[in-house]
Amino acid sequence: MKNIVRRIQKYKRWEFWPSYIFDIPVYIYWILLGIKAGHILFFSNINPGMLFSGFSGYGKYDEIIKFDPALRPKTILIKIWDSFEKIKKEIDNENIKYPAIMKPNMGRTARDISKIYTDEWLRKHLTTMKEEYVIQEFIDDPLEFGILYYRIPGEAKGHITGVTDKRLVFVEGNGKHTLWELVRNHERARFYYKPFKKLHEKMWNKILPVWEKLQMNFLGNHCRWSCFYDATHLINANLEETIDKLSKTIPWFYYGRYDVKVKNIEDLYTGKYKIMELNGMGTLPVHIYDPTHNIRFAYKELFKHRNIIYKISKENHKRGHQYISLRKAREIVKKYGI
Repeated sequence: MKNIVRRIQKYKRWEFWPSYIFDIPVYIYWILLGIKAGHILFFSNINPGMLFSGFSGYGKYDEIIKFDPALRPKTILIKIWDSFEKIKKEIDNENIKYPAIMKPNMGRTARDISKIYTDEWLRKHLTTMKEEYVIQEFIDDPLEFGILYYRIPGEAKGHITGVTDKRLVFVEGNGKHTLWELVRNHERARFYYKPFKKLHEKMWNKILPVWEKLQMNFLGNHCRWSCFYDATHLINANLEETIDKLSKTIPWFYYGRYDVKVKNIEDLYTGKYKIMELNGMGTLPVHIYDPTHNIRFAYKELFKHRNIIYKISKENHKRGHQYISLRKAREIVKKYGI
């Protein structure tokens, strides 16, 4: 009965709705924009420097290495045929220490991302590997933000339309209740009872002392149980100038989201961050997932950003950047997914 109640409470909040239901109005708007543009894949030319503009088929490794090493985590690409010895040698050469992050090079929605603590953990994950993976230095800076940027081709200056504060889930001990009881009664964690049980199985029946604050997840991703907060109030001239300057170093890049980690807000403004990922066309204005925002706000932001994409596409088309064919799009999606 408690599970049923929890499920009802969860889906009363639109942020947890399945995408195939929530996105229906967005799909309709996409079709209308496609009719207006004269091509259903009008968005495929907004980032000519990315395969399919970053909607599908682009690798995390190819995008992250475009940045100065000082701005990104140490990263290596591993192939399915690479031996453990070869991979370990590359890890040592890059001076990547454990724990490290291992994720599919073509991954989306945070699928199959793992935190690797030892050589044995790495060996175990390699036995299940069926595609290219990226191994990345784990950055433990306390603040993580998603910064959504765009620039209309021909305009001198780009813009930031959203900043998202990505927060991990923590539960605090009280010296009385077990971890599972704390999770069950936690405002956010209770919605992820099953995955947290699997992730913290060894501690599930342990009573946490008053002083202990347990981190439940390790990835600032909404699909991996983090909570997103709208931090657009952090946008100022310094941040826009820093991100605009950075974006102009990326060939034919006009729309996307930077996921960055920083030690403090001042470092965010001065560009002293680590870029974890650059997401292209496939990105969303994820600040909409702030629990205080209603569904009307979410759709308003989604439509606004789809209209921005349409404007970029229109200008790029004038400049000779053609739309991808339906046949080519099917090949890419079939091979890499979305």
